[in-house]
Amino acid sequence: MSHGRSQHPNAPLTPEGRRRMVGCVLEAGWSVSATAERFQVDPKTVRKWRDRFLAEGPAGLVDRSSRPRRSPNRTPQRLRREVIRLRRKRRWGAGHIGFEVGLAASTVQNILTAEGLGRLDRGDRATDGGSKPRPRRYQRQHPGELIHVDVKKLAGIPPGGGWRTRGRGYRGEGAAARRVGYRYLHSAIDDRTRIVYSEIHTDEQATTAAGFWERAAAYYRHLGITPQRVLTDNGSCYRSHHWHQACTRTGTTPKKTRPYRPQTNGKIERFHRILLEEWAYIRPWTSEHQRTTAYRGFLHFYNHHRSHGALGWATPTSIIKDNLPATHS
Repeated sequence: MSHGRSQHPNAPLTPEGRRRMVGCVLEAGWSVSATAERFQVDPKTVRKWRDRFLAEGPAGLVDRSSRPRRSPNRTPQRLRREVIRLRRKRRWGAGHIGFEVGLAASTVQNILTAEGLGRLDRGDRATDGGSKPRPRRYQRQHPGELIHVDVKKLAGIPPGGGWRTRGRGYRGEGAAARRVGYRYLHSAIDDRTRIVYSEIHTDEQATTAAGFWERAAAYYRHLGITPQRVLTDNGSCYRSHHWHQACTRTGTTPKKTRPYRPQTNGKIERFHRILLEEWAYIRPWTSEHQRTTAYRGFLHFYNHHRSHGALGWATPTSIIKDNLPATHS
């Protein structure tokens, strides 16, 4: 058994010292009290090592783990497996997993650490050692007061899968037929409910962004949410007259973030991070069609079934459950 630090091999109560102590009692015929005085220990210690030696031989003189033989309050193996499954499949944090399985976040973190899953190697939030001021978090009071919109660029997947499936340097990797370009995820998220509307396109042109916003606004109205303002960054498609005309047609006021301040639009940025962790890179896709089909299912899961820490572990649609049409369940 390994320990934090090793003892000197000739220290008084190493396995060798215990063997000598037991030998005084069993071989030399010393009394327990005399042996205890000789080795400067309590008589109970002498009796303990003597009895262990008689029961187990030399192996009984070796240090044992302090872990109890039985742990009645230990987390059941079924829950431990579920914690590990959610970590690997969803890449959720300890707090989120704890809510889903009914365990304390500290218990979940201990389970993950014991399994070697205590840290996420990829996708961790960047820090600078605490030199930056803490972010100022906000949340609108009513649905529709503010909709965050942005575009996420992802590489397309060639037929049969890319390097994530085949590995780097596979035969034909650089062939022109396997250059499938990029896909652009146009996404909108309601500041209050976190309900998302998203589409996958092949470009991020102004006309594409404008058409997307008109469909997104119609989607929110279908849920009983009236978009009042829409917040974007300063990308060219959002500065265009097509975008502003689309906002006028939908009765929405366009807003822009300060340059180089993506934190202001942080809710959509966080959604895109969730996309990477729980959809885009959750498994090696073998075709663009396969990934796109799975995206529609992921959006339904995100809106209707995925609990959110910012919402007190509620789901987005549960925030406006009374307003949902009968087609949603």
